[in-house]
Amino acid sequence: MKSQNSNEKVKYESVDDVRTHRDELDKKFKDDGGLPEYLADYFDEQLLDLKKKEFFAEKRKLRYTTTDEEKKEYHKKVNEEFWTSNIFLIQKRPKRTHQPVFEEPLRNQERLEDESGLSEEDIVILKTLCETDLYLFAIRYFNHYLQCVSSKFHKYLYKYLSENTNNRKSHSRGFKHAIAAPRGNAKSSIISAIYPLWCIAYNKKKFIIIVSDTIGQAKDFLADVTRELENNALLLRDFPHLKGKGAIWRADEIITKNDIKILALGTGSKIRGRKFGVERPGLLIFDDIENSEMVRSESEREFIRTKWFNRDVLHVYGAKGSYTDFLFVGTMLGKESLLNKLIDPAEYPDWKSVVFKAVEEFSLRDDLWDEWERLYKNRFDEDRIENARQYFDDNTEEMLEGTKVLWPEGDPYYDLMVSKITDKSAFNSEKMNNPLDESKILITLDEMRFENFFSSENEWMLRAIKNPYNNRYGALDPSLGKKSSSDYSCICTIVRDKKTGFIFVIDFSLKRRIVDKQITDILKFHEQYRYKMFSVETNLFQLVIADNLRKASIKKGLYMPIKDVIVKNDKRARLEKHAPLIRDGTVIFCGTKFKKNLEYNKAIKQISEFIGDGSDGHDDAVDGLSLALDLITMNKFKLRTKQAKKEGSR
Repeated sequence: MKSQNSNEKVKYESVDDVRTHRDELDKKFKDDGGLPEYLADYFDEQLLDLKKKEFFAEKRKLRYTTTDEEKKEYHKKVNEEFWTSNIFLIQKRPKRTHQPVFEEPLRNQERLEDESGLSEEDIVILKTLCETDLYLFAIRYFNHYLQCVSSKFHKYLYKYLSENTNNRKSHSRGFKHAIAAPRGNAKSSIISAIYPLWCIAYNKKKFIIIVSDTIGQAKDFLADVTRELENNALLLRDFPHLKGKGAIWRADEIITKNDIKILALGTGSKIRGRKFGVERPGLLIFDDIENSEMVRSESEREFIRTKWFNRDVLHVYGAKGSYTDFLFVGTMLGKESLLNKLIDPAEYPDWKSVVFKAVEEFSLRDDLWDEWERLYKNRFDEDRIENARQYFDDNTEEMLEGTKVLWPEGDPYYDLMVSKITDKSAFNSEKMNNPLDESKILITLDEMRFENFFSSENEWMLRAIKNPYNNRYGALDPSLGKKSSSDYSCICTIVRDKKTGFIFVIDFSLKRRIVDKQITDILKFHEQYRYKMFSVETNLFQLVIADNLRKASIKKGLYMPIKDVIVKNDKRARLEKHAPLIRDGTVIFCGTKFKKNLEYNKAIKQISEFIGDGSDGHDDAVDGLSLALDLITMNKFKLRTKQAKKEGSR
């Protein structure tokens, strides 16, 4: 150890020097609890540095002073010492010879034994009857699925699929059918298990695709099919050509023994271009392909509908003469969902559609159900659920008066009412296929006044509308209208009766059209109605439309009065301003056009379903009506202001 004075750092020559110095200091600090932590760390660092130096010095010495024979002897000695002190046994784990394996029990074994006396001819007759009737096929081979009496929805499915599968007379290229069904009504059991098995057993389709919202869910549906092909004893006896696994037997894809391919896919998966040999998909089953997250996301809705379904799925056909059936079954999760669009003939005119609701008719005794709800939600009663049920049991006949349920045996009215009071929004969507939350809608259809302007009973209305002294106002909510997914442009026309003050909404022109076409249509309406004032929204690019409309009006010699409007308030606030006039019946809509005119009907639908929270897909009619009504209310406001100023100057 070397040290020149107390201010200089101590330098150690060896490990022993460090240990000696450490022991000395440790004795000095004995009364204080031992060596301080910082000194202990310091000595540890010094020891480590010296050991490193000694190691590398020894290594250099061995490298340059030791002969090859000595090196070999050294390594041999080290190895022997290591294995002497580290003895262990490597043993292979014995193979388990009795691993528990779950074996799926055979299904329909009892029925197979009951039919042991049937002859081959009898079996052929039964098979022949089932070939054209999906319902008979279901109750014969899959009674383990059919635990309750079939509902009207189930019977509709059986009948439609029996009559339309491979029906080239009615459908030249296959049927396209969309069905909205309540959640929990056993739709998947029929369309994703029994129906595909019917097609497989009778070789009705060569290539079937089952699509669900996730690939995992689609695999589960396919697993139901494979389970029946492996374990349904009655099915395999009557159709021996189905017995055994085919060339491919995976969770997402199988090829049956009779050479039929079934593929499971998730929403968004590529479908167009898929083939099985020379066969294009002959049947596409869409079973709940949307979920809540997909419907809430505008970008996902856009992708699923326009880029995937419209451009990929609907073009799965092969050459002319190929035949593909499309079956789309699900629950409506939102008004912008794909299923909600498919049931709208204006969006998909070549699709047949039907909507089923869990409750077809509600009870006439609201008073009894209100009392039941009070009992069911009584937080101070620990037995509230049992007491509410007892109240229902005591008044069952009266409380069920007038009710009509889609599936009384599987989804009874009482359970549905529990679901309704628990979450009304979810009940409307999941059970009633009505995705609109009426509590959030600004103006419902029931709050709007509809009259037949052309009825003899309302002759005064028709006179008021035709009276040239009553002012007519119009408004345009413009759009670029270049693509099929673009917003609509809306031209709204209203008439105000000076005598009564009523406002008649006589026309809605709601179309996707280019800017020039919008201008042409407005000028035609002006020639017909002679607007007192016409309002055009002029935010951003829309200012160009107003300028071009003025130029076109002057060029034709119409000199149409046009008012530019820069919209600052949000859409909900603008309509909310006029809501009292609509609710009290001052604003009157044409009932005849609502029933017979597609554009007028679509406009009313936009208004009566408008929420204003950003979830509305199209709200062009809302803007058009608000702009037109603004022309009347603004003029009135200005008139009163001028009158107030005159009275004030006196």
